[in-house]
Amino acid sequence: MNGNSMLARRTQAMVRQAAWSQALARIAIGTGMLTAPAAVAKSWSGEYDEDASSLPTRAFGTRDVVIGLGTLWSLRRGHPVRHWFVLGVALELVDATVTLNKRARLGRTGPPDTWELLTAAGLAGGIMVAAALRE
Repeated sequence: MNGNSMLARRTQAMVRQAAWSQALARIAIGTGMLTAPAAVAKSWSGEYDEDASSLPTRAFGTRDVVIGLGTLWSLRRGHPVRHWFVLGVALELVDATVTLNKRARLGRTGPPDTWELLTAAGLAGGIMVAAALRE
């Protein structure tokens, strides 16, 4: 085995580990949205209305749990996972657009809040994993 193929194998092992980490993070965040929608919605938008916020917050949570579980299922079985990351990146782009519009609508400037950072991290991580996977 030459040095290039060994490096490629090591790199892919690290990329797959990053995929595991992102999947677990999605499950954790999604579970939080499902089990504590009020706390999540308040931390994201600064307000919470049970009638208006509970269903969408839980829907976002369900989405993230499904993507995370699907990714773990595929990783565990040695199946391709890039499609899970392409889907996640597409959804993170929607989230980022909504979040940026929220900032503009509220006239917010200054450093990003926690949810804005999580959205950016999910987007960046998903792009890196999807681009680096060799499947």
